[in-house]
Parts: sequence; C-alpha cells; structure tokens
Amino acid sequence: MAKKKIDWETVVKDKEVLARAESLVKEGAAMGGVLPKDMCDELNTLTGNKWTGKKYKEFCDAYDFPWEAEEVVYALFHNGEFPDKKEEELFAWKIEESIDSDQDAISFFYMCQYENDSERCNKYEQVDVKPLNEEILRAFAGWEIEEDWEKNDYVTFWCSNKEIYGYKKMLKLYNGYLNRFLSCRMINFDEKEKEMVVSLLQKYYNHVSSDFDINKARQASEPEMPGLFGASEPEGAITREFLEANWVVSSYNEGEDCQTDYYMHELKCFPGEKAYCYSHEDDELRELEIVHAIARMDNAGVYDELIQDDDVLIKGEEEYGADCSAEFIGKFSCYLMWFKEI
Repeated sequence: MAKKKIDWETVVKDKEVLARAESLVKEGAAMGGVLPKDMCDELNTLTGNKWTGKKYKEFCDAYDFPWEAEEVVYALFHNGEFPDKKEEELFAWKIEESIDSDQDAISFFYMCQYENDSERCNKYEQVDVKPLNEEILRAFAGWEIEEDWEKNDYVTFWCSNKEIYGYKKMLKLYNGYLNRFLSCRMINFDEKEKEMVVSLLQKYYNHVSSDFDINKARQASEPEMPGLFGASEPEGAITREFLEANWVVSSYNEGEDCQTDYYMHELKCFPGEKAYCYSHEDDELRELEIVHAIARMDNAGVYDELIQDDDVLIKGEEEYGADCSAEFIGKFSCYLMWFKEI
C-alpha cells in the first residue's frame, strides 16, 4: 500500500496533532525496547508512514540528544529527514594586554583558569552580564526565555524563537571563569541576527572571536603546565601502576570483586585514540579504542542534560557500537566515553 500523503503545512497548524506526536516521541524514548504496535499504529496514522516499532524507536531515542522533540516530530513527517541545524559559537573577553592572536589569548585564559593563578587571571577584566542580557531582551523582543536558566550558575542567558516548527532559533550565553570569559552559542541564526549579537557583545568585551579550538588550546597549554595531564605513553609495555600515576581513572563497582578501572589520557581523548581498562576480577589490563567522546567543555548545557539520564552510557554503547563506556572527571573537563576492546 502506498504511503498516505500528509500535508505538512496543514499539520503545523494543528497544535493537537503536534502535541500528541511529541508526547508519543517522549514516551517512546523512555521505553526500553521497540515501540508496541498500538503506538506504531497511532504514529503511522498521524504521519502517513508505514514504519515498524524498531524504526520509530531509533528516532525516539534521538530525542533529548542530539535532537529536541519538535525536530524528531519534523523528521517523522518528512520521511526521516531531520531539519537543517546550524550551530555557531562565539567567545568574548576583555583584556588590555596585547596578544598575538585570539587563539593564544583563549589558550592563555585556560592556563590561568586551571593553574588557579589569580594574578594572571585578573588581567582578564570581569564583566557584568546583566546589562548585556537586558539589551539582548530588547533586541530579540518576543523570543521565549528559558524558564530555569537562572538555576544554573554557568548559564548567563538563554532564549529561543519557535516561530518555525522544528527549526528553533536559540541563543545561549555561558559564563567563563568568574565572569571573565563568555561563550555565546547561536543556533539557526541568520547573518543579520548574528551581526546584532556581535555588536552587543562588542559593547562589553574588546575581543569577540569564533577562532577557537579547545584541543589546540589544551595542547598549547601543556608546556606551561608540566604534569597536569599526566605523562605520555612510555616505551615498552603499559602497566597499571603507570596509568594510576599519570592518566585519568574512572572506577566502577569500587570495593567489589568485579571492580573495573578505566584509564584515558586527557590530551588524547578523541575517537581512534587508545584507552585502557583493568578488571580486578580477572587481574587483566586490556587495551581499548575510543569510538565516541563527549566533553562538557564543548557544550556544558548539552552535557548536563545528558547525564541526567542514568542510562546515557548504556544507550550510547548501542548507538555507537561500543563494548563498554565510562564517565571521567579530568582536570580540564568531564567526559562521557565509549570504547571498543582491542
């Protein structure tokens, strides 16, 4: 039987249909297995699809990360195609000293932050973000304010525009160290809106840049902070003692016979790099390969939302084809990591 054609322009005007579809997506995401037949039948009736419970489950599992409910619903009505999503990030700070490049300044900032060197950090001036927030409110009048953004210390401001269903525009501002640094994330902004944000940032900060790579910043910082990230892999065989002393460790089932310890190098925490795990039960150290990693420093808001789900690591193992996973608390950030055994 041919797929029943659903007119999207009609659907987006029907708030009850959209609300029901969103509710089913969230309900499906909370389920442990494939969606039952009655839910599939209802979703197929709403969307005109002829999908199975397994296929719907794949899309429902994308809810919360990396897609929001509206974006998943959009995909269900568009043959599985998610809406375009453009994310950009700006960084702003105020410092009177001359610098070689924006990248050097941000690297320097991270060195200050993690060395806890108040004298060097104080070269970055503190900025009161409340006047900036008020100006953004006026500039983007009518946009919705995230209700609980003030509950998060690191969130400075958060607003969104949902005029186009499934294509939400969003502006998020995150505080840096003691208000001396600002991260500005823009989702689906057009050039005019982006220029407006930049002009407002420039009223309060004398450096606004998109030229930033956290990995380069960490690598540039390493010579200034000997031993902060631990020694590199030695020649010859890796030992558990070396990993305990030099790498970041994450232990599970501590104190039990089945305790497992995972080890990663914080400058080498990317897909394709090595990691290790030690099984106390087998007294065996095994080599792993990182298949996927999410760092809090890349997007604190997304990371904090993810870890609210107790099963985030287990779900990721299925999604990324991993054999095991662990959460790490390093010196630079927190990380969710998935591994394959070698």
